[in-house]
Amino acid sequence: MESLKELLNRFPLVIDTAKVLSIEDENCHVTTIDGKKEFFDCSINAIIENSTNKLLIIPKIGSLVTIGIYQKNNKAVILSVSEVEKIYFKNNEADFTFDSAGFQFNRDGENLKKVLNDFQDGFGKLCDELAKVVVSIGVTPDVPAIQQIKNEIINTNKQALNKILT
Repeated sequence: MESLKELLNRFPLVIDTAKVLSIEDENCHVTTIDGKKEFFDCSINAIIENSTNKLLIIPKIGSLVTIGIYQKNNKAVILSVSEVEKIYFKNNEADFTFDSAGFQFNRDGENLKKVLNDFQDGFGKLCDELAKVVVSIGVTPDVPAIQQIKNEIINTNKQALNKILT
């Protein structure tokens, strides 16, 4: 029996299953499913020293997670999740968030949704100006066709884009 204890003490991490009670920033409050242990600062990210490049898989509150418990300091870290609330990725100047609301992409201070919405708004303004053109000789622009294209871009496409991007 003593040799088994020695063998187990070689492993600095014990694996257990826990339920997520709350989440704050990159930590969460979990309790083991047997109710014997509770961790108030369970880390969502196994390596917390890196703040510029990281991937966080944030579990849903109330879901089950696999945790690793460091025996030396009795701290815990999430190893896997059963239900995902949000995924967050950051790499230098780019970050990406994916959750039930949609996707959000940012790079160097620019937001993809804002850039695409600004483009669609600008395209609508271009259509408005083009519809004002009157040609003295020849065929004038087909204003109803221009309006239809404009409406498709700034309404239908913009609504679809806004469902995907947050």
